[in-house]
Amino acid sequence: MTTSTTNWDSGMDYGFFAIRSMMWTVGLWPVQRNNVIYTMQWLVAFAIGSLTMLNVLIESFRSCGIARDGLEIFRLIESCVHAWLNLIFPRIYMKKLAVNVNSAIDDWSSPFMRKESRATMTAYARTGRLVALAQLAVGSAGSVLWFASVFLDNRRKVASNNNATTWNFVLPSTCLYKGVSYSTYELLFAMQIVQGTVVFIAECACDSFFFSITVHLCGQLELLKMKFTEIDKNSDNKHRNGNILGPLVERHCHLIVLARNIEDAFNIYILLRLLIINIVIATGGINVILLFNDHDYKGVLKIITAIQFYMVQIFLYTYAGDILQNQSLSILSAVYNSTWYEMSPVTVKDLVFVMMRTKIPLRISAGKFFYLTRATMTDILKTTLSYISFLRVTMEN
Repeated sequence: MTTSTTNWDSGMDYGFFAIRSMMWTVGLWPVQRNNVIYTMQWLVAFAIGSLTMLNVLIESFRSCGIARDGLEIFRLIESCVHAWLNLIFPRIYMKKLAVNVNSAIDDWSSPFMRKESRATMTAYARTGRLVALAQLAVGSAGSVLWFASVFLDNRRKVASNNNATTWNFVLPSTCLYKGVSYSTYELLFAMQIVQGTVVFIAECACDSFFFSITVHLCGQLELLKMKFTEIDKNSDNKHRNGNILGPLVERHCHLIVLARNIEDAFNIYILLRLLIINIVIATGGINVILLFNDHDYKGVLKIITAIQFYMVQIFLYTYAGDILQNQSLSILSAVYNSTWYEMSPVTVKDLVFVMMRTKIPLRISAGKFFYLTRATMTDILKTTLSYISFLRVTMEN
């Protein structure tokens, strides 16, 4: 087995296997973008996601005398829209994302990788892997429990009343499919399991991919910082007939391009996600106040759990953006702390230009309006609390 294959199996697969499997399922893995069959696979997933979103929207605006939980319906609409956006934006920017994926493959396949470099890359890959597996495990467990509870509830309804014609569905469809027989209901239930699975995979795949490809870039920035730190007088003398900084500057330019690809592919998507999450948390917060006043503590616990899920999503976005910014700025400190005072005047002048460029950090924005940092999360919470206060005062009046 070649070194390249070994590094791919133990490195790239370690960090991206779960993500690649999910993205392959819905036709979003960038490396296979030119495959006709793979394109058809994405069209099928997009059609299923679009029909699912239409199903939920139509059901939400129909009235057939069925009691509904408005916040629950709103959260379900948010999930369908989330999955639909996940199917669109990565596909539009698949060519740019393929550059990042191929670069990651080349990083892991490099025959000149040192042991300490591999350890650094593995640490970042482990973080992305844990996030992807955690999302997949928690989402799968919740989906299975929800599907089973709905199906068993209808089985009990059939056992107690053979003439029952109003069924509970995984996706709200009681009004849309009102009056169908139990055998037809079973077919519709199986169809909705497929729809729910596609929505779930699309939600997990894109978010996990964004986080993992961003932290991989952070790992490469840290390795570049280590190389700048290792520049000393001896290496300067060794390369006096050449440019010691040339390969490092070229590598930094390449990483800048990768960061711009992530920014271009995800900035609008992240803005829409944060806006929707902000509204969901605000409406959930006001609902918590109302339920608490009605002493419905079970409903309060349910909504708080949902709010925590959205908070984790915000944290993942802001954490990835924050660590990318910090790692890019750390190169500036590495250059400053090097033994530049022992180097030749030509090299020192080149280092000045390097420091001027590294003063501009690599950052990910939300629709070009604001940058993703840990401070962004607190700003979002402040805005959400303002919405909650406004809604509470409006309802009291």
